[in-house]
Amino acid sequence: MSGCGLAALAMELREIDTPETWNRITSSLPISSSLQSWGWGEVKRTSGWVPKRLALYDEGRLVAAAQLMERNLAGPLRMAYAPRGPALDRPDVLPRATKMLARTVRGALYLQLEPPLAIKDPYSIPEFAGLNPTVTIQPEYSILVDLTAGEEAVLSRMKSKTRYNIRLSGRKGVAARIVRPQDADARAVFETFWTLFTETNQRAKLLQHARSYYETVFQAMEQPDGAAFISLAEYQGEPLAAGLFVAFAGRVDYLYGGSSREHKNVMAPYAMHWAAMRWGMERGYRVYDLWGVPRELTPESHAYGIYRFKEGFGGERVRFPSYVLPLSPLYTPVRAALRLRKTLMNWRVRGDTRDVL
Repeated sequence: MSGCGLAALAMELREIDTPETWNRITSSLPISSSLQSWGWGEVKRTSGWVPKRLALYDEGRLVAAAQLMERNLAGPLRMAYAPRGPALDRPDVLPRATKMLARTVRGALYLQLEPPLAIKDPYSIPEFAGLNPTVTIQPEYSILVDLTAGEEAVLSRMKSKTRYNIRLSGRKGVAARIVRPQDADARAVFETFWTLFTETNQRAKLLQHARSYYETVFQAMEQPDGAAFISLAEYQGEPLAAGLFVAFAGRVDYLYGGSSREHKNVMAPYAMHWAAMRWGMERGYRVYDLWGVPRELTPESHAYGIYRFKEGFGGERVRFPSYVLPLSPLYTPVRAALRLRKTLMNWRVRGDTRDVL
């Protein structure tokens, strides 16, 4: 652990340089996320981000931890960003923490924070002095399933069709299993995941990173106080559904997945998710995060079918906020240009200017 020695606003900022220490800090905070773990910083290095891990103490007590990612937008223009972060002891720490963090990113156009505050219906974003709400980079809405009451309670809260399909998959002979990076067949199972994931994205006209990015997720998120795994569902030896999951700070997160169009009647995706849920419950994880669902719940939404599938697992739809602290007068035109670029990309890929989520 090395200290920056910045002291202001009754806070001290320390830079952390070991995975074990950083993950112990971030997982100890009650408001945290797998995207604030050490492994996620290593994942984002593969796409040009540079992580900096900073713990904030108030009179010696840990109150926040931020894994800030920095990268160039164009030429010398840079941004700083905390994906699903910072991790917090309590929400009201955020304004003071932001001012401290801004001191470490001199030269950036702006600092964007996405604290993992799961806001329930009516989804009103908390206001914090000096911070402007903005559009999220990570999915803004998700569905969280409470795992703490055990299997029967989790099943009872599901929609009847989802519960029926989980049991039907078992009766049909679908076998779902969990594969970790250190397992003997991990490489072959990742290959299966990659095939199903790529085919699904092509059907849905969704963008994806290079294969090496997802390989890094599978390897780097198997880390101190965290885990990565693939849940694979097979029918008569044929792989039909696979998901790539990460687990950290009491949560199991479903990040990426795909399924085959073959044998749809055996409901393999339901078996794949149920195996991941059971794995989490057996190890004491409290929350199952189904990740992104659409902002607008209309049948016209590109991802409305994804929402209908995910809501069946009986979780609660929540909203994650995002805030920006402008650090340069160039902030407004640069953000407008970035938004235009994303709109044009949406049109090129799907023929629709709207975002998927």
